[in-house]
Amino acid sequence: MTKDNTWLQENFLKKPYRVHGALFVIFILQGFFYASPGEIIRGLGAIISGPDILVTDYIYTGGLGAAFVNVGLAGLLSLAVFVIVKHEPVGLTIGTLGLVTGFAFFGKNPLNMLPIILGGYFYAKFTHKHYRDCVLPAVLATCLAPVVTTLLHLSALPSALGLGLGVGIGIFIGFIMNPLAAAMKRSYEDFNLYNVGFASGILGLCLFALYRNLGIAFETLSIWSSGYNFELALFLAILSVYLITCGWLSTHKLRPIKEILNPNVVGHDYFSAHAEESYISMGALGLGCLAFMLAVRGDYSGPVIGAILSVVGFGAFGKALRSAAPIVAGAMLAACANWLITGMAFNSPGFLVAALFSTCLSPISKRYGVFWGIVAGFVHLSLASHVGFFHGGMNLYNNGFAGGFAAIMLLPVIRFFTKENEAKT
Repeated sequence: MTKDNTWLQENFLKKPYRVHGALFVIFILQGFFYASPGEIIRGLGAIISGPDILVTDYIYTGGLGAAFVNVGLAGLLSLAVFVIVKHEPVGLTIGTLGLVTGFAFFGKNPLNMLPIILGGYFYAKFTHKHYRDCVLPAVLATCLAPVVTTLLHLSALPSALGLGLGVGIGIFIGFIMNPLAAAMKRSYEDFNLYNVGFASGILGLCLFALYRNLGIAFETLSIWSSGYNFELALFLAILSVYLITCGWLSTHKLRPIKEILNPNVVGHDYFSAHAEESYISMGALGLGCLAFMLAVRGDYSGPVIGAILSVVGFGAFGKALRSAAPIVAGAMLAACANWLITGMAFNSPGFLVAALFSTCLSPISKRYGVFWGIVAGFVHLSLASHVGFFHGGMNLYNNGFAGGFAAIMLLPVIRFFTKENEAKT
């Protein structure tokens, strides 16, 4: 190994936060490639001041350039929090960064994230814990970021009052998410990778009911962009190659294809087991998503590329091509069934997003095989298409909410038919 390669490994490749920090800076620079500084400033203003309820596509709201800058800024904010509190990166850390940047294409921005992150800090102070030990649920809880800005857009409330109430509720969300997520996780035994998404869905349901009871009404949105297939597909291809290259340069060897497709790890934390080599599995997932979009002739949008970024991020924590593929197949089978009955296109943006996010149930196919993976994907898409009503679109991780219900319902059924419980006794 040359001296230059050794320096690169020690100062960049083996520093996960630097690898991701460079990526987020590239996102910002890419934004300026697509739009002028003036257009980006106006676009960011539209993103920050506009509604964030599902589904609000920031590419449509602020333009492609501003959306990429927002993604980079949201990623750098999360990264800064991890660095400041000296949080040692694990697989879920990498997955969290993928979720944050993915949802920064639709619903998250640095301003509506901050109160929730601050609430997590207050929780740590209240419980006399180090913030680094409880920072992940707080950052993940930014899936409820729309709650911070929802009241701002109500004509019945003065803007200052609405913003103040939203910030206060955001701090409360960050404060209680650690114990809430820990309690919810026991209900489906870690078979839903988006644990905070389920906990946030329950909390969002309660907040939505409270709002309704107080006469505060708002509707879910359906704002989608289109016409950016080439730009976003190219972005995905470059991102995947970047990750694979970083993984390869960190060791100068490729793991066997079988190991890349299905990491041999007990539990979900691929990053702790394989370190920087996990980037190869992440990049492979990105290329798999690219192939999936080509196969179904899907239309890229902010939510679709956001879903793909979350899939790629969780390539370091619980997701791999072999375990994810049956889940996506089952979800698309459900979409095709809906198409045959109702006529709605099986590759409509909503179905594509649900199919990609259904990979949160990858542990089911990894543990119980292809058949039950297909069943889980089918059930997930069916649920994800309808549970958003219960939280009024305030929980951006709607698929984590649906995935939790799918796991709770399926696990007893799977164990009955596989006789797993009898084998244990």
